[in-house]
Amino acid sequence: MKRYNVSKLAQELGVARQTLYYWIEKGWVKPKRDYRKYPVFTEEDVRKIKEWRDKLEG
Repeated sequence: MKRYNVSKLAQELGVARQTLYYWIEKGWVKPKRDYRKYPVFTEEDVRKIKEWRDKLEG
């Protein structure tokens, strides 16, 4: 299973890393955490985030 860190996910979504940290802080995106407590995202998370973002952009 592929996992994304914040940098890779930001690149995949075409947004800044700070945007992802903002979404996490607001509770709009809920990442898993690795052993260092860093946020990590699964492919399923990426799909859900893209769907959520597409709905917002309408």
